[in-house]
Amino acid sequence: MNNTSTAAISAQKHSDAAAQPLPDTSYATQRSFILQCLREQPHSTLELRALGICSPASRINELRNQGYVIETTRRHEYDSAGVLHSIAVYTLLANTNRHGAINYAE
Repeated sequence: MNNTSTAAISAQKHSDAAAQPLPDTSYATQRSFILQCLREQPHSTLELRALGICSPASRINELRNQGYVIETTRRHEYDSAGVLHSIAVYTLLANTNRHGAINYAE
């Protein structure tokens, strides 16, 4: 079985295409970066970790508390050690603006 993780491949493609290193590790910066990633495509916990977000679930929870509608599904992925895990995959569906109107993600 191939030990190259789906997350590592996806993260590398994303990194090559658009991602810059995080300028800092503040929660606000991490949340902004996650939103940028999720606006492009769904991302898994392992993919976000490979992009420099150590605790994606916590940042996703904070984004939900800010009004973003983020769906969580699960899929199986191999980590960098070749171990198969059931991993959360996050999809940005919508967010609410200041007036409470729903703006669906594109």
